[in-house]
Amino acid sequence: MNGGPPSGAPQDVVPVNGALQEGGGPTSGPPEEFYLTDRLPHAMVLDALPYVDPLPAEQQQQVQQLLQQEMAAIAREAGGPDSLPDYLSDLPLPMTPILDDAETMLGKEIARKAKGDRIPELDLSKYTSFSVPSGSKASDLKAWEKTVTNCQQLLQHAATAHVNLELMNAHAAASWQRHLTNLSQTKERLVAATKRRTEEENSICKTRKVQQVEASGTLKQLEQTAQQYKNNNASIIEALGPLTAEVMDLKAKCRIRGILPEYAEEDEFDLEAWQEACNTTG
Repeated sequence: MNGGPPSGAPQDVVPVNGALQEGGGPTSGPPEEFYLTDRLPHAMVLDALPYVDPLPAEQQQQVQQLLQQEMAAIAREAGGPDSLPDYLSDLPLPMTPILDDAETMLGKEIARKAKGDRIPELDLSKYTSFSVPSGSKASDLKAWEKTVTNCQQLLQHAATAHVNLELMNAHAAASWQRHLTNLSQTKERLVAATKRRTEEENSICKTRKVQQVEASGTLKQLEQTAQQYKNNNASIIEALGPLTAEVMDLKAKCRIRGILPEYAEEDEFDLEAWQEACNTTG
């Protein structure tokens, strides 16, 4: 009940060779999986039922004090609160094939950011102005051809900008509306996924609570049965006291008269052993 999710509930596992995945999903093969609780060597030793075990108010302060002492001990063993071990360091990172591909635009940008390189500035001078050949280049045909080409480029950029402005005036509102719709749909999907995950968590908690309530009833019944057996044993031991004394008295009289059977000599009742056994089992 403490080693992992209950049967029939969503099970979150950590494949050792990939990202975090949900149990029961499509996989290419049987991955090696383990629950995080499997990393705790004594996790199955815990016999607590947190949903049904009572916690008196007078013990809550003591529990908090013990928790603080344990946290302080962990920090002290690690060399300080800033040196606590990373308990997830040996778990695999999520698989991100798109981000890890250095050939994609996003991969190249991440690599540039990791190196600390600045984004190269765009040279906009050729889109904003051009210079007319003068001086010694006033009669240079190639210089004038370059200037004419630059002027044609500026005219083409201006015409393209004009077309873009017309397209924006015609379609900007609808395009922006579609963008807002996409954002709303994305938000709805995320909200639905969050709600679904919350419901799965609540389902796990409810299943565990039901199991623990059932176990609590069984435990109470067993405790009552054990107490009843203990009381019965105590009553039997109490009744055996005078009976044993009477039997021993009769045996003594029979020995004196020489009429005690041989089997009765070996049938010695050890009252102290019975009392000890009763106290041990109780």
